[in-house]
Amino acid sequence: MEEVTKNGQPLGRSLLLLVVACLLTHQSEAQVPLTKAQADTLYSQRLSSNWMKFVVPPNWSEFVPYFSIYENPVGDYFADVNEQTLIPVGYESFPIYYVDPISGADSKDGSRKDRAFRSIAKALSMSGNKRILCRPALYDYITGWKGSSSSGKVIVEPWDETGSVVSSGHIPNIVWTPLGGGLYTARCSTFPHEVLDEIQKDEWGNGVRYRRESDSDDVEEDAGTFYVSGKDIVVHTLDGRTPDSDLWIFTNQPNGRFNSNGELYVRNLEFRGGFVPFQCLTTVPGQIATFIDCTFRYSVTGQDGYSMEGPGLSIAIRCKSTGNYGDGFDYRYGRNFIEVDCNGSANGIGSSYLDNGTTAHYGSIGITIGGLYSQNKGRNIHDVFDSKRLLLGATVGASRGIDASRADICSGASTATSPDRTEIWALGIRYLHGSPVARSTASEGKIWYRRHVSSGTDTSEQRGTIRPI
Repeated sequence: MEEVTKNGQPLGRSLLLLVVACLLTHQSEAQVPLTKAQADTLYSQRLSSNWMKFVVPPNWSEFVPYFSIYENPVGDYFADVNEQTLIPVGYESFPIYYVDPISGADSKDGSRKDRAFRSIAKALSMSGNKRILCRPALYDYITGWKGSSSSGKVIVEPWDETGSVVSSGHIPNIVWTPLGGGLYTARCSTFPHEVLDEIQKDEWGNGVRYRRESDSDDVEEDAGTFYVSGKDIVVHTLDGRTPDSDLWIFTNQPNGRFNSNGELYVRNLEFRGGFVPFQCLTTVPGQIATFIDCTFRYSVTGQDGYSMEGPGLSIAIRCKSTGNYGDGFDYRYGRNFIEVDCNGSANGIGSSYLDNGTTAHYGSIGITIGGLYSQNKGRNIHDVFDSKRLLLGATVGASRGIDASRADICSGASTATSPDRTEIWALGIRYLHGSPVARSTASEGKIWYRRHVSSGTDTSEQRGTIRPI
């Protein structure tokens, strides 16, 4: 195997032996759960330990990425991705359209910054290949992506590096009337569906969702609630303040969407709220959707944050999906996917304990390299219905599930009416506090693993198997 060393210089033998000794020490203390800080310390030798080109396990017969993956003696992995190669071929000749939600107008032609469109949706409607450059700003449900698809190859990114573009499903320009006692009412321009308060954020940076009541009298009794009748809304703010820019009123309309069979490249955008923050849909092979440094949060009831359905390939690099009602990253119906250093944490809002950090369904096949999947209301990583995943060097822990759903990694569905032959190859996983079950299988699901440090137990239902390789 090819050996790689820091700055091209070979490692001192004593340092390498120290790293391996540390790993073995932690393995001998496997009954003590690792905190995130301890796990990070254990794997902090990334830049000073020998790297070797990773060779896929012999029983992995699915696709392999077009870039190299490296591993080191302490079980860390990294993807040697040249991100420039992910941009659609020929992009230098694509026509450029500018978007500015502050000074733009959809009646303009979008050809220059001073002739920018107002909405991302308008730029997406232009035919053929295109490069869309957006002013870093907050885009509401009128000026944002607005569920629009597009033809040809599409690139969407900020027009400079001063900030991110936020495509949001929030309703702008709401005029509030006080009702007393912390209650406020308003007539919205479209149908409100959900209320989120950014003043009180959790450790993941997600705001607090208000509870929807079926009667306005209930709203009067409890702060942090709201009531909707048509386009009218009554809100009881948590702290009694007048609703401000930190109180988001979301519609139930789509936010980001791409349902053509072309090629999509998105960089440095945040999709916040709407029916699904971002959704790719396709029925025939060919679609390639690439997201770099993007965030997906605040899906509505029963929906996922980053939803990829149908044949094609999805690539997510350093993306974050958090604070969604359902799953963070979700792949369905034969989707191939690659996740590199992504964060799928703190997803799952409702009463269900089936919401995961990342999940693959119905024959989807993927490779996950690094990343953090923690504090989801269900399994942190759960693949079902004949899917396959190569899982390398991820950090998992602190599931908020109950009973069998409080697991870090699960292969197969106990509810399957026919054999579920999902398989997960889990190599070099870091386990944190809080999940009593490390690895779980159901039906005929399989987990192949090596180089693990965990205090959690393993469980198998029906004919599921969990084996070292």
